[in-house]
Amino acid sequence: MGASSHIRRLAVLTLAAVVIVASTLAILHHRAYRSVAAAQVVAKQTTTETANQPSQPQAKPPEIALKPDATREDEAAFVSLAETEVSQLREGMTLAQWVDLHAKNAGWETSTDESYFDCKTFTKTETLQSGRQIVRKAYFYPPEAPTPAVFPTLSGQELIDRTCRLAMIRVQTPTPVPQDGHAFAQAAQEHFVTEYGDSIGMKGAVFGGAAAWQDTARWMSAFEIVSAYNPTEAAYAREDPDSGSVFVFARLPVVYEIEQNACCRLKAYRYRSIENGQFHRAIGIAGVDAALSGRIASLYETLIRASASSEQAQQPENAKLRDSVVPLLRDWLNAVKTLTPVRHAAGLYVADRLFVAAIDLANVAIGWPELRDEDKPELRSVLQGMGASFEFDELGKCYDYSSNWLNEARELDADGEVGRMAVLVSLARGGAPSLGKDKDQDIFHTVVADGEWLLAKNPDRPVAQVHFIIGDAYSDIVALAGGAEPDYDDPAKYRGEADSARTKALEHYRAGLAIDNSSENAKDAWLQAWHLAAGLLPTTRYVYIND
Repeated sequence: MGASSHIRRLAVLTLAAVVIVASTLAILHHRAYRSVAAAQVVAKQTTTETANQPSQPQAKPPEIALKPDATREDEAAFVSLAETEVSQLREGMTLAQWVDLHAKNAGWETSTDESYFDCKTFTKTETLQSGRQIVRKAYFYPPEAPTPAVFPTLSGQELIDRTCRLAMIRVQTPTPVPQDGHAFAQAAQEHFVTEYGDSIGMKGAVFGGAAAWQDTARWMSAFEIVSAYNPTEAAYAREDPDSGSVFVFARLPVVYEIEQNACCRLKAYRYRSIENGQFHRAIGIAGVDAALSGRIASLYETLIRASASSEQAQQPENAKLRDSVVPLLRDWLNAVKTLTPVRHAAGLYVADRLFVAAIDLANVAIGWPELRDEDKPELRSVLQGMGASFEFDELGKCYDYSSNWLNEARELDADGEVGRMAVLVSLARGGAPSLGKDKDQDIFHTVVADGEWLLAKNPDRPVAQVHFIIGDAYSDIVALAGGAEPDYDDPAKYRGEADSARTKALEHYRAGLAIDNSSENAKDAWLQAWHLAAGLLPTTRYVYIND
């Protein structure tokens, strides 16, 4: 099963936000908002049953019947509550501090929304004298990995209470009448302009559903604030799918970082320095003609640099660069096929890494349709003639390289240096070589077995990274047993070993962090260890939706 054939399951919490527009309403100053809001908010919590009761067909939306003064008072109350929550976010309070502060504030309840990356979420629905409902949500997230990334000493609820911090808030009110939606959004925008300056707009920001938002605005200070009117979104505690809403949300940078690391930043790329070192070692072991070896090394380095960013990868000259791989691969494979088994293994390792580097470049740019498309067999036929094999992905309806050259390299030098290199790069890439002894195991136990095999070989480097890899495999078992990926497999299949897997994952993370506590992989390992020590589910690494 080739690493490039795997499609990582994304469990991404989609956020919403925004506001950009000139205002026409006369808005009260910040202190006026607070005084009006204090007079308007009714100290009662709207129960779930009340919130879900269907509205009477004959009743008009409360906003239509409101007088202008009442509407302005509601706007002031909404903005005041939003500012209150944003102010708390600025203080960066822990979960324990927040609970102490709100212990006597009736109405806050644990949210029933599905949790992705947050430790805990609270929600509160309040009703103004006019009948308008305003919903507040407070999201608590794990801390960022410290520098150095020292293994967590606390555990369980104490770890959650003392280190989870308020990292995101959302304040929302239903506005089924578009006129009110614009007015409330503009009121929020004017207030936050006075507090944080002009909106910076949405350039560079990515939020699901943002195309439908109106009156959007965005500010960046120590955290990000977004406000908007969404005319199509059903508001919290309302059943009408056509009702719009106005919202303000703010988040600390840690929210974006955690979610991006989980969904969109492949850990494989953090092992590239190890891959590069191994690639040049393999060229040396193969011992091919110096001129040909130099051309291979130069092309590999160029491919790696070109794929460093999407902007670089999309440069027109990179299409020609990718096309140059096939003829050079042919020359290289012809040169290594008659070598001794160990040197041949090194040659196949080099061929695999060069080809994968070209595939990576294509994936970062616009893909490689000549290689993958079902109705374009010509290039695949040429490569198959050179010894490459491909697998058809039923989900994507395309072909993917099977990594057979890497597997063959391991088989040819199973207990030697090239074999160890093949195992390490395969595990770092999020897969495992397909050998006979592996066929009866799932990916997690294969990773554990191969990783422990590497450790038993006493490698001079990179021991910490191997510990992190094994820890990730055990963490996946814990996550699956907890129902983190129900579409992958039945959670009951893994529950029997979940406790043992948690203990072993923590042991490997601890061992790795004792050696390396500063790299990006170390910080990832620390966050995984934090989740396990807190009793929360970690994110998955070796789980694929097409397995």
